[in-house]
Amino acid sequence: MHKKLSLSVAMMVIGACLLVASSFAGAASASAQKAGSSEVKRGGTLRLNASNTDFEYTDPALAYDSLGWQMLFAVNMTLMNYPDKPGAEGSRLIPEAAAGFPRVSRDGKTYTFTVRKGIKFSDGSALTAASFKRAFERAADPKQASPAIAFMHTIVGADRRNNGQAGSISGVTAKGQTFTVRLTQADPTFLAEVAMPFFAAVKPSMPVDPKGVSVYPSAGPYKIASRDIGKGLTLERNTFYKGNRPQNADRIVYTVNTDQNQSLLQVRAGQADYDAGGTPSTAIAGLATEFGVHKGGPFRFFVNSVVSTTYLSLNTIGGPLGKVSNRKAVNFAIDRPALLRVAGKFAGARTDQILPPNMRGFKQADIYPLKGANPTRAKTLADNSTINLLHTTSATSVARGQIVKFNLEQAGFTVKVKPQPFAVAIKTAGTKAQAQAGDFDMFLIGWLADYPDPFDFINVLLDGDNIQDANNSNYSYLNNQAYNVRMKKAAKLSGDARYKAYGQLDIDLMKNLAPWAPLSNGNTREFISARITNYIYHPVYAGMVINATAIK
Repeated sequence: MHKKLSLSVAMMVIGACLLVASSFAGAASASAQKAGSSEVKRGGTLRLNASNTDFEYTDPALAYDSLGWQMLFAVNMTLMNYPDKPGAEGSRLIPEAAAGFPRVSRDGKTYTFTVRKGIKFSDGSALTAASFKRAFERAADPKQASPAIAFMHTIVGADRRNNGQAGSISGVTAKGQTFTVRLTQADPTFLAEVAMPFFAAVKPSMPVDPKGVSVYPSAGPYKIASRDIGKGLTLERNTFYKGNRPQNADRIVYTVNTDQNQSLLQVRAGQADYDAGGTPSTAIAGLATEFGVHKGGPFRFFVNSVVSTTYLSLNTIGGPLGKVSNRKAVNFAIDRPALLRVAGKFAGARTDQILPPNMRGFKQADIYPLKGANPTRAKTLADNSTINLLHTTSATSVARGQIVKFNLEQAGFTVKVKPQPFAVAIKTAGTKAQAQAGDFDMFLIGWLADYPDPFDFINVLLDGDNIQDANNSNYSYLNNQAYNVRMKKAAKLSGDARYKAYGQLDIDLMKNLAPWAPLSNGNTREFISARITNYIYHPVYAGMVINATAIK
């Protein structure tokens, strides 16, 4: 996802069920207060900024960025979910709406969940198995154009529904409190996928809307009370929620499209409590000196590692980067150390590969220069075309855009930069028609793992069979049938064979097709106001747990 996290995957058998678990670098300090405990004061208004962006969507079928998922973690209820805890505890799947782990058939292809009785949506209506069936049906509906389809190919009938060949998903059934999903093959990551916000409970009457439903009843600790697109979003406690997740603030108010530097001053002064859009890279070193570097607990400045890759996606279906030679030229031309430096202290490490080094399966290959640009080699591959570079309007992205422009022009290309706010940029890059029209030739973006498995980088971002008209995450629009087949074969494997196959795919894709120019693997750096207590960094959602955050 556009900014999301995980680290390594471990498969454990619990009864008849596979549980996806993970251990994360950067566990929070033991001094962090216990979420929802008597030590935490409840009440007040938590004031959050989202600099340089708005929510792309608040609809769970469409939201696919860290800002949206961090918010939806406080709003959603899923069959399986992650605890509101730091480190390894927060990365282990547990039943939420489900009464327990599902019954799994001996062949691993049928999952049967029992939905707990008594759960209510924020409008007081009952949550049943039909609420989850509706979530799956919306995600597969071709009119909804949900990016969730990338995770549904193994569900019986999902592709037929998405292709318009069926009116529903034949492999998904609901009866009373029983929800059943049939798969075409055993899928060791299925429970992690079920926990994704795409598949959160929605009312059976929730309509299909490709523009997204902004305000709707939800079943988690909070509800979306209002959304004013371009200005802000307000969450309020779900008074019908009876679960054990914390609901510390009375309300959580987002102000969007704020200025990052002004926002930093507001957080310092306690006029805002946190900027979900990030902290200015130029301020990181000073904050570290002033407040110290921490991973969790009762402090104000935090640095936590994430499983992520920042990269230039290279548009393979139109324009100059349809040529492999030009894509390789870009990889030789860019100055990775310079591009990392502008992100500030503790930003991460350079890379030239798709998989992060803390993802199982990664194998160091040294394909392109990591110590600086090689314009001489780039010139031998480049054809002096004009390249349209799309990037977001954050200060770091703007600075990186200028470095890329300089680097590529040294190799003989002409570069036109196209800055857009984050939510606008990912819509532009995610629209197939705009890629085909050459509205962008490369897009500067970052990806954080949805869950800890290389499928989430390789298949989700580069399998051409996932491409649809809108809401794509395969921004390179790579659609190479030979590699599509290899990706699908790797997804069927387990254990060492799985990770070996993905490690080789990573290397071969970058050596032979170069759909990306990878830049770096990063960290999350967060600064909070002195008003906040009970800061918890969530290892899956790569940010502060807003529903657990309390006000002193």
